[in-house]
Amino acid sequence: MEYALYLGCTIPLKMPHFEFAFRKIADILGMTFKEMEGASCCPDPVATQSVNIDTWLTIAARNLCLAEKMGLDVMTICSGCFETLKTTKVLLEEDPIAKARVNRVLKKIGYDYKGTSNVFHFVQQCSQDEMLEKIKNILMKSLDNINVAVHYGCHLTRPSKILRFDHPEKPESMDKIIRALGGKSVAFAGKLECCGFCARLQEEIGFKLVEDKMTELKELDEDVDVMISVCPACCGQYDRKERLISRKTGKDLDIPILYLPELMAIAFGVEPVKLGLNNRSVRPKKLLEKLKI
Repeated sequence: MEYALYLGCTIPLKMPHFEFAFRKIADILGMTFKEMEGASCCPDPVATQSVNIDTWLTIAARNLCLAEKMGLDVMTICSGCFETLKTTKVLLEEDPIAKARVNRVLKKIGYDYKGTSNVFHFVQQCSQDEMLEKIKNILMKSLDNINVAVHYGCHLTRPSKILRFDHPEKPESMDKIIRALGGKSVAFAGKLECCGFCARLQEEIGFKLVEDKMTELKELDEDVDVMISVCPACCGQYDRKERLISRKTGKDLDIPILYLPELMAIAFGVEPVKLGLNNRSVRPKKLLEKLKI
């Protein structure tokens, strides 16, 4: 099935190595896309709607209009983009008055939002049974000795009534992909905790949330080799703050944070040097050594 690929702005502009990893694994898995020419920021699911929800809905609806003109459903590679676009679709389906307000604005620039394109996150497609079998067959470097902590974050699973990404309290989609790669998804109490990125007005909250989760992972009976996420904000939050917390507290927090497609690409035989794995605060040196790469 072909999709309209929505990249958002954070990944292409700030984390292009994430986009590279996704495109590599998508090509290997035979996923097909068309580029969404003219797409803008989604916009982000927190700040913009807090200021003016109609502006938020209108910008998101314009992006969805691009996919409608292409006659395709949307695939996102960022959790925040997924939340914004999926929430917009659901809210405008449920509220025809809001939809009319949005279309009055869109009409001025030649758009008419109809609601015909669905919105997916790539994890939803990669965790389907058929795709999991394909992953197993393509695998070149099994993660059979690797312990992986999966971080779902907030924007994939909440609000569950709208997003319907997975079970809101026991999501399994990313865990299935890790197991298909041969790895072990470790169980831990703080698995569904927020990363704290959006608590920027009270930075100490974000530091506390990162410290709590990473400390828990370090204290597990089994060594955690890597934590994975599909949210660029979460990836950046843990990567930057983990190192800062280590310096401040003396705790040995050194678990690398990877974007899920990066780990998939490693397992598919992509050379780590091409993935820009050194471009982060906590480098996955020990992980690569354990994989004998």
